[in-house]
Amino acid sequence: MHRIPPRLASGYTDGQRVWLDEHLTTVEARCALTHELVHISRGHDRHQPPAVEEDVRAQTARLLVPWDAITAHVGSQLDEWHLAQELGVTDRVLVDRLHFASPVELKALREAVN
Repeated sequence: MHRIPPRLASGYTDGQRVWLDEHLTTVEARCALTHELVHISRGHDRHQPPAVEEDVRAQTARLLVPWDAITAHVGSQLDEWHLAQELGVTDRVLVDRLHFASPVELKALREAVN
């Protein structure tokens, strides 16, 4: 992994190496690195189309936020930012995890709320 001055993205990969913006916080770097490692695991070596990028974001969120970590916080009254901090991810990764939740996961969340 290499640290770089900020560019258009927080990180990128050529399929073998990862570059991260040198100004990222530890949590941001963790999320960006995981995202880029998902790209590498899928054999990506350049910019991907939006649909592929969306799928990589979904997988990154699943890796970083286990669903039971979300259901464990049901009723905790934490707002989105505080929950993301509690889970050690960025707001965007948390939103992605919720957005890309499976029907089974959403059902479990509804049951946990009730």
